[in-house]
Amino acid sequence: MTKQIGSVILLIFLSVSSMRTGKATAESGGPEGIRVVIGKEIPIAVRSADEEEDPVGAWGDKGYLVVWQSTRNGSTRIYGARLTGDGQIIHPNGQPDDFPVSLSPADQLFSSLAWGEKNYLVVWQDLRSHKNWEIYGARIDSTGRRLDTNDIPIGIGAGNRRHPVVAWNGQNFLTVWMEERPGTGWDIVGRRIASDGKMLGSDEIIISTAAGDQTSPAVVWDGKNYFVVWMDGRKDRAQDIYGTRIDRNGKVLDPDGIVISAAQGEQGYPALAWNGENTVVVWVDRRDGIQYALYGTRIDPKGTILDPQGVPLSMTPHLHMFPDIACRKKDCLVVWEEEIPSGEKRTGIQSIVRDINGLRLESSGKGLSTAPMIHPISLAPRAFGNHFSRVSTDGRRYLVVWKDYRSGLAAGFGRFVDIPEAP
Repeated sequence: MTKQIGSVILLIFLSVSSMRTGKATAESGGPEGIRVVIGKEIPIAVRSADEEEDPVGAWGDKGYLVVWQSTRNGSTRIYGARLTGDGQIIHPNGQPDDFPVSLSPADQLFSSLAWGEKNYLVVWQDLRSHKNWEIYGARIDSTGRRLDTNDIPIGIGAGNRRHPVVAWNGQNFLTVWMEERPGTGWDIVGRRIASDGKMLGSDEIIISTAAGDQTSPAVVWDGKNYFVVWMDGRKDRAQDIYGTRIDRNGKVLDPDGIVISAAQGEQGYPALAWNGENTVVVWVDRRDGIQYALYGTRIDPKGTILDPQGVPLSMTPHLHMFPDIACRKKDCLVVWEEEIPSGEKRTGIQSIVRDINGLRLESSGKGLSTAPMIHPISLAPRAFGNHFSRVSTDGRRYLVVWKDYRSGLAAGFGRFVDIPEAP
């Protein structure tokens, strides 16, 4: 039976065994027989003696910029590479290697980036104080050239700050992170940044200081306001998903937060994207008390939850983790990692077998519907290790990047996914 709620149709596509060869493959599925072309693997960050972890990409005006964390110089630092629309890696100024995004020799983790018409803003958490994690950033132009003499201090001072994310609204950037604040635990905090790298406003934006911890934020611009989501522990130890709108001047429009999902059990690791009409939020959900499944909902620009119960997107009996989503005008691609029971004793991340899977969300007046297919799209060879896949789009194709332990060390791979747009 097909369940319909809202204004999006979900099509799940059948994977093929040739996905494991790294060659370009074609798949078809769904009631309309839509053909999906999955490009060959692109080795973005592969080094024989170093860990290259957690890549994330974004489209600019001349190609993609992919950034990640690397251990090649002893400490963990943020590096980047440009990727053309046909999958070629371009090094700046003829350099034979990727370029460092930050000038600091201190440890850096968990980078994020957004394109702002003329340049990218890359943000990360940074340990240069040698006391606590802070948030820094740097502007990179479309050729891979740094625009700032020094890294930009965005969130600094006492207390730890982690997991920054960033979005662009056509005029400025909003960077959001989780911050350890006295008396309230982990809160959600942000800062607006102009296109020239200067801070806007004299203070940080306090987004949520509710009881319990607020963690794992994500942010998007919806055409009118920013929308921020996070994991929220205000009710009990079982996390829920909350969000809020923030206007272009930095005013928090929903100071108590909007309840996106507070079902029984845990909900976590939200991701979101704007599809031109609504914000689409996805997360992992353990409401049955047994397994982490994949759920989603839509939120209109007024902050109304259009699918209040959440809609199940993938219910396979495997552990779903760390989803991400990107949208074109008429559809979205959701990606996640899915743990496959191996029967072996776990000894660390590299002993866990996980697939990188994806599914397509298509806008329609008929609602949110799971098509009666067999499997989601398989996007990466099954391998040991945590993958942390991320997806972005140039408006034509999707780019999926992930961390892969197939060689025994972390490496960054990517591939393009071509899905014909709905008429």
